[in-house]
Amino acid sequence: MQNIVILGSTGSIGKSSLEIIRANRDKFNVSCLVASTNEKLITDQAREFKKAKIYLEKKAKSKSSERTIDRKQLYDLISDSKVDTVIAAISGSDGLELTHHSIISGKKVLLANKEPLVMGGDFLMNLAKKHNSKIIPIDSEHCGVHQSINGKDIKTVSKITLTCSGGPFHSLPKSEFKTINLKKALKHPVWKMGKKISVDSSTLMNKALEIIEAKYLFGIEKDKIEAIIHPEGLVHSFVEFVDGTTLASMAKPDMKIPISYGLGFPKIINNKINKVDLQKLSNLSFEKIDRKKFPSIDFAYYAINQGQGMPIVLNAANELAVDYFMKEKIKFTDIFRLISLTLSYVDKNNIKLNSVSLDSILNFYDEIKEITSKNLKNFIK
Repeated sequence: MQNIVILGSTGSIGKSSLEIIRANRDKFNVSCLVASTNEKLITDQAREFKKAKIYLEKKAKSKSSERTIDRKQLYDLISDSKVDTVIAAISGSDGLELTHHSIISGKKVLLANKEPLVMGGDFLMNLAKKHNSKIIPIDSEHCGVHQSINGKDIKTVSKITLTCSGGPFHSLPKSEFKTINLKKALKHPVWKMGKKISVDSSTLMNKALEIIEAKYLFGIEKDKIEAIIHPEGLVHSFVEFVDGTTLASMAKPDMKIPISYGLGFPKIINNKINKVDLQKLSNLSFEKIDRKKFPSIDFAYYAINQGQGMPIVLNAANELAVDYFMKEKIKFTDIFRLISLTLSYVDKNNIKLNSVSLDSILNFYDEIKEITSKNLKNFIK
């Protein structure tokens, strides 16, 4: 029996994870449900998974039950030898601290959100090696790469290609980007996701952050990582090897597939998810990303090249920009402009991450948020 802590149980990844667990109760047990503010849903989940402890970041209005734990108790529970696996699915940078604690506790970490590795990079990967923690990606693209290279020498990989649907605006002329509003940005053509990641997908920042994540997760040079548009959303990644062969990861666009892979790893779980019927496929198309329309990809490579905490700068500036866009205080195109302005300001003023630790990363992140907030004055409607 695998005992599991779900960080972000009320989000889309958390709910999909519970579906897999629900169908495999002989294999998995939920030790703790963790959420930020959705008291009603986490209460419903706890009612079904009766042995699970509950941690709600924002204090509940109702009286706490004996199953409700505080932050320290959550850390202690994750450290407990009885817990095997932590599903890290708290969106944004909020999940960094708990992901870090899960890693130093030697757990199998199923990583759904990319921000911890974008911010922590080699620091987290080195800790994982030191504490014998297995990090398994459960987003569709990195999961596909993981399956393709598992058991192989990373030196034999000549290129990793991450695909994306292109979001709702990949065919929209740049001249019409000024007409984009929040409602349009949230209409993803393939995936059903939360608001923040849906906006990131519409700007292709989601893919930009995945490029950075892939560099650290697989220990591969940035020049061997690329991203392309694949509107059908069936092929999630390609891995090209030095002998000329290429392995593709193909599956229906359903997050339960990579989650199932992570939960079962190294074994395969037999699930009831619909499979791809190759005989019914009429077309698989691939397109080059227009970086003039979507500068997010260039931001990613720039951040990797600069180093010295620049991926943290990119992540922090994007989080604040997206937050203000979701509040409808800035325009869609202002997201790119605000990020570019923050990156340039940090570089021009030689602001760097001078030491690497959890505290220094979090403090640097807060510093960049303050810088970005000051730049916001030029954009707020």
